[in-house]
Amino acid sequence: MPVKYVCRKCGFILWEFREVGQDYYGVPTPEEVMRVYGGICPRCKNDLKMPSLNDISIKIMRTRLTISEIESRFELRSTGVLSGYLEHGKFMAAQEA
Repeated sequence: MPVKYVCRKCGFILWEFREVGQDYYGVPTPEEVMRVYGGICPRCKNDLKMPSLNDISIKIMRTRLTISEIESRFELRSTGVLSGYLEHGKFMAAQEA
């Protein structure tokens, strides 16, 4: 699930977490993001403040990936493992190849 820290005045993306393994430390807290920028938005120079519950929004994000996109993302293309399982009807979500 993507997580974004955005300036509430100009919409500048201060930090974005897209996928697991992107960063060794994981998702930073709002305080850590504010500390990185010194408490000031680099684009509009607005003072960054701690978010309230009203500032947090959850949006449904749906994407559709093809089998080749999944294989290339997880480096399975060279082995064709995923395609082989799908062709033979042996694919299960919890099954390791």
